[in-house]
Amino acid sequence: MRLTVPLSLLGLALALTFALAGSAHARVGMRTDQPAQAGSLRVLIDHYRGLTWTYERAADLQRTPTSFLDRRTDDRAFLQKSIAAWTRRADLAQRRALAVIHERLLVPLPAAPSPHARLFTRVSYSRRLALSLRSIYPGHITRQFASAEAPTAPATLRLWQRRGASAALVLTEHEPAVPAWLHDSFLCIHRFEGAWDSNTGNGYYGGLQMDLSFQGRYGPEFLARWGTADNWPAWAQLLAGARAYQAGRGFTPWPNTAHFCGLL
Repeated sequence: MRLTVPLSLLGLALALTFALAGSAHARVGMRTDQPAQAGSLRVLIDHYRGLTWTYERAADLQRTPTSFLDRRTDDRAFLQKSIAAWTRRADLAQRRALAVIHERLLVPLPAAPSPHARLFTRVSYSRRLALSLRSIYPGHITRQFASAEAPTAPATLRLWQRRGASAALVLTEHEPAVPAWLHDSFLCIHRFEGAWDSNTGNGYYGGLQMDLSFQGRYGPEFLARWGTADNWPAWAQLLAGARAYQAGRGFTPWPNTAHFCGLL
């Protein structure tokens, strides 16, 4: 015996199925850390615009212009598009600023996730980045600072994003004053001297093979903070070398390797 279903009921069932599927898709695609109210959307625009400008300043880039139209409209579709645009700009500016920091200071930094990664992933990365940058300068991090959280996860994300951007700007404004040509010269010397963490027991340490007397004279704060030069970050070793050069010693502490680099 064949069962027949009225076409009207079949159509209703199909319509209900598609409606439920569409609703589920909307829930999956929606960014739960972005509110729907116009005022709250404008807060997010201001946040990512501020991140963009801070990282652009850190990277010595021209500031992205804006008409601030978002402050004069309640069109939520437009505001959502503005959030997406400023999020992309902030991500690009951040990557450029961090590339500058990495190139100048030779420091490892955590790899950035996608701007649309899970909220927990973005919070974790933003925290690690801010702490990594602050560990370079000013170098001291309190337990209270490192454990800070906001009342909600989205607010915690914004907190650590702001801290990361501020840390990058402070670092680039106070980074070691090593002229670019001198920086490159000591990188060449380093390639002939040894690894940055070299300690072979011969009385010379690090990528520029500095003895304890040299370290104590040109990097006393680094010696006190990290011990011998094989434990210093590369930027600190380069700065000690630059200080020796600028003190009048030139490249004479590295006669052979400086000769190979065409510096003597």
